[in-house]
Amino acid sequence: MVAQRRRDAGNAVPDGAGGTTIYLGSDDIDADLAKVRELGGNAEEKQPIPKIGWFARCKDSEGNEFSLFQSDENAPMPEGMPG
Repeated sequence: MVAQRRRDAGNAVPDGAGGTTIYLGSDDIDADLAKVRELGGNAEEKQPIPKIGWFARCKDSEGNEFSLFQSDENAPMPEGMPG
């Protein structure tokens, strides 16, 4: 028997999407982003989570996706967002 996915069936992960994101804690997200880039990975600029902290999406040199997170209660609201 062969299982087939129906188009109208619900998906936890949409077609083409990655899946689970691993978040690694950081005490210094700026230094860790620089290290990711230094070691051949890709790192987006950090983004604030207002009053919670900072996160940034990354890929290692093999293309594996992960994110970094640093706690910071002083993280600001992004410019242009009501707050």
